[in-house]
Amino acid sequence: MSDLHAIRNGHLHAPGDIGVRDLLLAGGRVVAIGERLDLGGLDVVELDAAGRRVVPGLVDGHLHVIGGGGNEGYASRIPELWAGELALAGITTVVAPPGLDMVAKSLEGLLAKTYALDSEGISAYAMAGGFQRPFRTVTGSLLGDLFTIERFIGVKVALGEVKATPFRDEELVELAAQLHYLAGATGKACLLHAHLGQSPDPARQFLHAMRASGVPAHRFQATHGNYTEHTMQAVLDVAAAGGYVDFNPILTPAFGHPRAVPAAEAVVRTLAAGVDPGLVTMTTDGNASVPILRADGTRDVYEKSLGWLWDTVTELVREHGVPLELALSFVTSNPARALGLDRKGHLGVGADADLLVLDDDLIVDVFARGRRLVADGKALVRSMYEPA
Repeated sequence: MSDLHAIRNGHLHAPGDIGVRDLLLAGGRVVAIGERLDLGGLDVVELDAAGRRVVPGLVDGHLHVIGGGGNEGYASRIPELWAGELALAGITTVVAPPGLDMVAKSLEGLLAKTYALDSEGISAYAMAGGFQRPFRTVTGSLLGDLFTIERFIGVKVALGEVKATPFRDEELVELAAQLHYLAGATGKACLLHAHLGQSPDPARQFLHAMRASGVPAHRFQATHGNYTEHTMQAVLDVAAAGGYVDFNPILTPAFGHPRAVPAAEAVVRTLAAGVDPGLVTMTTDGNASVPILRADGTRDVYEKSLGWLWDTVTELVREHGVPLELALSFVTSNPARALGLDRKGHLGVGADADLLVLDDDLIVDVFARGRRLVADGKALVRSMYEPA
């Protein structure tokens, strides 16, 4: 079968609205965009997307690909994710941070999973750091890990969180400065990605590091912005200082977080407060240790929440009147820019051929690096041991 694919007659949002266009995919990239492209007899597999929208694949910058669990005893160790279920959720790029379990779920295991997903078609990266310090490393130092291991593109820390080892103010400033040095040395984003916990002032140290380190604000991102009303205020302060702010659909009162603000509502409130939309991102925090409890206290079926990212995009458009290109930017171009992934999150000549074909709100076809992973709503890719 030909390695060339043409997507014909789709309404292209790149994420901005470009109108009805054809796309030619080759070598894992978008190589041509135009109206009624003349392919000159090339051996091309064509997909007619007439009446459908074509949008960039989703970039999920915080997803626990080996399971984030370990908060309710040994039996709470969450299993790994499968390539097929990620593809069905429209997620073509993932960044995997360490979860709560930093002993049984090692950095080596995290890296191995990113290599596996990448070989299966999903672009996958990782973050070092985590909840507990001293941080575990692969090379013997955080500096060595970020410098020598290409897939590490940032460091996750947990602030204002009772489960996490606390920082002294000067330690976080030093970490921010190290990451800025590494960004220059490697060309990677080396993002300082902060999980904000449930304390009354969860971003105090983060804001101090932003101001005292002298590091450019775009190297900072605060996640869990919708965890509580305190984190909602914290992200306004982070964005005012120029940092990225991130919201997670998994954090909702309906999913065991009574103090949380649903992600779509949180985004709308944040935009209404005057935050630059280019600083707003959404990530799943999927496959984390969040149980669904029934009213009688018993446990319901575990929810990985992968599809909730796209559901929140459609909720923003359908229920809150957010323009599609803006809602798309929160899960495509904005996170790609924050993570330094220049070929991700947009559809243009030279960009990676990561795209979704939509029938109304439904994801019906998925391409990742030019490879078709989902066709007519059915996964074409499966991990080696993924259940049928």
